[in-house]
Amino acid sequence: MIESIQSKIGRVNETLRPLIADSRLALKGERGFGVEMVRALAAVIGEMDPIMSNAREFRSNHPEIARDLDVYVEQATDLKTLLEQLRVMVLARRTELDNSRAHMQAVARWANAFQSTR
Repeated sequence: MIESIQSKIGRVNETLRPLIADSRLALKGERGFGVEMVRALAAVIGEMDPIMSNAREFRSNHPEIARDLDVYVEQATDLKTLLEQLRVMVLARRTELDNSRAHMQAVARWANAFQSTR
């Protein structure tokens, strides 16, 4: 049983690495960050929920998986920071789009007013 848990943690860690790298690229504006990425991250993190809820027990009873758990926690911590930064970026972009929309609406009203005075 512990071998399957250890292999699952290893697989999750390997799956998280490229997702974290893609998240960093998205933060730099070099890659998109959409619903598919959020779903992929949620699925991978969700796989670890039952393991992490028993992590203390696993660490004490099976010290051989402690390193894998440490790697996961480190990656999850990095991901948490990245996701917060991405959230701020998305909110800033949303504000920018709202301002652009308001500007376009003002231009449209001005153009309509101009047309009606001709």
